[in-house]
Amino acid sequence: MRTAEPDHYFSSQPSSPSAEGELVVVLHGREFRFRTDAGVFSHRSLDRGTRLLLKGLPLPMEGDILDWGAGYGPIGVTVAALSPPARVVMVEVNERAAALAAKNAELNQTGNVEVVTGDAFEVLGDRRFDAVLTNPPIHAGKPVVSALIRDARDRLRPRGTFRAVVRTQAGAKSYHRLLGELFDAVSLEDMRGGYRVLCARVAPD
Repeated sequence: MRTAEPDHYFSSQPSSPSAEGELVVVLHGREFRFRTDAGVFSHRSLDRGTRLLLKGLPLPMEGDILDWGAGYGPIGVTVAALSPPARVVMVEVNERAAALAAKNAELNQTGNVEVVTGDAFEVLGDRRFDAVLTNPPIHAGKPVVSALIRDARDRLRPRGTFRAVVRTQAGAKSYHRLLGELFDAVSLEDMRGGYRVLCARVAPD
């Protein structure tokens, strides 16, 4: 997801000087350690939106799971750790974040993870999934997020699910409407702290 503003976390090569740190968080009753760095989304603490999305996930999950815009990996690593049968792909355009995601998968002993670095629209090819999870890059702009949603719909297999967490004041209602246009069913799974978790489903064949 390209941008002309190199300091944004959704740039491929953030210009912020590296300043690595570590977060220790408890998710679904398990302690996780995450290496973070400047120039990566929410590197000082796990953001509330990601926490809300993770809290409501039906874990364990199965099949092929895509964490779109994985950052340093909290969503994908958590899902992989608590869903041993699943195969988790984490795609991230920010090269610094992608390297951290790979490091965090190893740090938390999740062997069922693949990290793919680059613009998801280009590097995922024709790969398809049973679920797509995302805390989308809202600041990249509505055209980018809308394109993400449309592409996710095309990548989902029958009975597939798409879940996204969006700040209510950052267009959550309009994204809800878009999901309703593209998917066979859509629901508001949670709403608190200024965020909404949206879930959309693909019908069986």
